[in-house]
Amino acid sequence: MSLSHDELAELLSRAILRNYRDIFGSVFISSVSMDFPKPDFIYVPYKMGRINIKEIERYLGQTTLTGEHLPLPVSFEVKTPYVYKHEYITGIGQAISYNSLFPLSYLVIPNSNMEGFEVSEFVANIVNTNNLNMGIFTYRMENPEEIELIKEASVVRTQAKRIKESVKGIRRSYSYWRETTPEEVFEALRISKELETAQESNILNHILKRLWDEVLSVRFPRTTRVSSFLLNYKLFLIQNALLDANGRLTIIGRHTLALGERFGKESETFKEVITYILLKYGGHYVLLSKIYEEQRQMDEKQLSSWDIWADEIVRRLTEQDYYVSKDDFRIDLPRMLFAYERYFCSIAERNFVKGRGISINYPKIVTILDKGSKLFSTIEATLSF
Repeated sequence: MSLSHDELAELLSRAILRNYRDIFGSVFISSVSMDFPKPDFIYVPYKMGRINIKEIERYLGQTTLTGEHLPLPVSFEVKTPYVYKHEYITGIGQAISYNSLFPLSYLVIPNSNMEGFEVSEFVANIVNTNNLNMGIFTYRMENPEEIELIKEASVVRTQAKRIKESVKGIRRSYSYWRETTPEEVFEALRISKELETAQESNILNHILKRLWDEVLSVRFPRTTRVSSFLLNYKLFLIQNALLDANGRLTIIGRHTLALGERFGKESETFKEVITYILLKYGGHYVLLSKIYEEQRQMDEKQLSSWDIWADEIVRRLTEQDYYVSKDDFRIDLPRMLFAYERYFCSIAERNFVKGRGISINYPKIVTILDKGSKLFSTIEATLSF
């Protein structure tokens, strides 16, 4: 197996759902979170947005997902075969920590690692001996799609309101974008750092207010929808793992700010840094990869117009339990294609090309991922992939 951690997580997210749909029900796969540290992927129930707090409380009274499908979000932590024993112990702690936000959490591990160490037996013994709520999936190192449920997760009775908030802003399988520019990301991170000594635990609203007063009001002087604009920025900053739910800098956000101070917030290098964050932590590399592969398989009719192409993309990716919003790829408004071209290093072009679909600049994406991995190498070494 020669998959990277992120490629492995994407493969396993689909394999688990394909083989255990009876347990998880009607969900879509997302690579973003509304807090940090973030799981490798999440299963988000399609009807989560419509369920009320009292219903969540009722579902929390059950112990597992078996039986009636519980419309509750589920978090997953993935470990590769190419790490040592201590990394699987770390994985147990990570999976447990996700239960502070998600009522169900799973650790996904190989049956054995590169040294021949029996990982699944080792982890299962710790989890069962300590009666931990987390569940375990194991896969074969030689063929990760051979996945097996070793232990089903038990529901952790966290606050129903917190569960609702954990996925409230997740309506896609990738991070949300409206308006946000790399320079404005820098300013938000700068403000967060300036406020980090505040006694209040939650400084997010203070950050957003200052961001509006000092930066955004100049760009959008005629707007009457300030709260909508600020929600756009909140989702971008949190879903791309730059701030946690309280507005505090994550380790990724702090390093991003340092790079902005080093290279300049208006520099091409900083623009590449934010594009790297979007691709890796916001899930847009997976999104663009999926679109690229699917449109290669489309026929002439499916590539005859943007509307037909967009409907076909949504249909095909939905079949993969991956939720994409057609509205994000409109070509008549500043949406993702506009942002990819203008703000995120031209990794894709804004225009739809009849007979081809959208133009994705893979050489540029590979270059940015390579540069980003070098700039973030010391930080990512501490994130326990």
